[in-house]
Amino acid sequence: MAIEAAIDSWHSANPPFRGGGWASGIEVALRAISLIVTVDLVGDRLGAATRQQVGEILAASAYWLPRFPSRFSSANNHLVAELAGEYLIGLALGTRADAARGALLAETRKQILADGAGAEQTPTYAAFTAELILLCAAAARQAGTPFPSPVEARLAAFANFVGWLPPAAGFGDNDEGRVLTLGDEQGYVQSVAAAIHGFLRMPGNASKPDDFRALFFGTPSDPAPVPHGLQTFTQGGLSVWRGEMNGRSIDLTFDHGPLGYLSIAAHGHADALSLTLCIDGEPVLVDPGTWLYGSGGVWRDWFRSTPAHNTLNIEGKSQSIIAGEFNWSHKAVATLMDSEPGTHWKLRARHDGYRSRFGVVHQRTVTQQADGILVADQLLGGRRVAEVVFQLAAGLSTNQQANTVTVLRGDEPLMAIRFPDAAVEIRAGGDAPGQGGWVSPRFGARQPAERIAWRGEVGEDGIKIHLAPISPSQR
Repeated sequence: MAIEAAIDSWHSANPPFRGGGWASGIEVALRAISLIVTVDLVGDRLGAATRQQVGEILAASAYWLPRFPSRFSSANNHLVAELAGEYLIGLALGTRADAARGALLAETRKQILADGAGAEQTPTYAAFTAELILLCAAAARQAGTPFPSPVEARLAAFANFVGWLPPAAGFGDNDEGRVLTLGDEQGYVQSVAAAIHGFLRMPGNASKPDDFRALFFGTPSDPAPVPHGLQTFTQGGLSVWRGEMNGRSIDLTFDHGPLGYLSIAAHGHADALSLTLCIDGEPVLVDPGTWLYGSGGVWRDWFRSTPAHNTLNIEGKSQSIIAGEFNWSHKAVATLMDSEPGTHWKLRARHDGYRSRFGVVHQRTVTQQADGILVADQLLGGRRVAEVVFQLAAGLSTNQQANTVTVLRGDEPLMAIRFPDAAVEIRAGGDAPGQGGWVSPRFGARQPAERIAWRGEVGEDGIKIHLAPISPSQR
């Protein structure tokens, strides 16, 4: 069968401890997990030779993983995968894996913050980590040694966090890593959240009919109401508002969190005080995405730079200074100043990323008004020529009249953006980073998309930009 051929081919090219397949701990762990799940599903149909090969790979992996763990600045999703692999191998082979279990429980509290946000500042990496923990929790329950309730509480908090995210929300890195997968799938983060609710028998958003994770973990006990209003995730550094405006359903996010996790903040982007916005469930103002890692070159730098995000930049410089594909030499620190719910809610945050180089602190205030959302940017401590960016999703277009830019999907007007004056440039694509807008809809892909940029002097008196969704009846 195909499974036997695949296992034999890999075992022949990568016998224990030899070959490229043993170079990375996270790959060793994920391969072991895949083999364990496969054998659990179809083991009785595998021949003796294949079962012997699987046993050799798992035994070698059990030896390899605890001897070469990810440490220091790499103790993130890589370490969680390695611990999960070590723990699941121990259960599969009937050996003790108490050390891996204890370390995995400790990492759960580090990687999933108390409010449910992921410590790495990216929903997809948080989902990847949560899926690893969830699979181990399910195996532990089946083995009669369930994980303690605080672990389930962190998983539930993550699923709640996901429930607040817009359907197409994304920020930080995303390389489309999966623990369990049948190939290309949309809505990965939401699928993991539904699996958590199914495993915990909690109300939640139902999984899609073709969501195979429901076969492993079950489905939510009851539908959960769609959350509305303003929600601030203090530890994760994200505020979300969901509501109605001018006959439109609006989802808005405001990022006031740290750059990323641990010293190098490997998967974070320089996106402090950036916004995303969805109208009627479709993305309008978006995070640009990831593109590529080690082979991304200058484009890797662009996609995680401040000028690529929906925030303010000075002289095209990033708030945090890039020092390699996964490194930063200086990190901006963002602080939430106000979070006021209500009919006219208000959010205010600032970051210090430009203080040492330009002598100013960027402060942004986002307020709901009767007919839209007001975005006010200030530079505290001085005046500088700055750029305020709004990156549109691919496929959208614009029409500018004086200081007002109308965003359209096809011939349907979605939103009017009113600037202080007409000093606005709108460009898509370009041969080099920064010439126009680009978005990366998935890892390894990029598309031109219109980037709206206002340029002018900003000081303590600030500038105000008004985002007004356009009612469908006004077409």
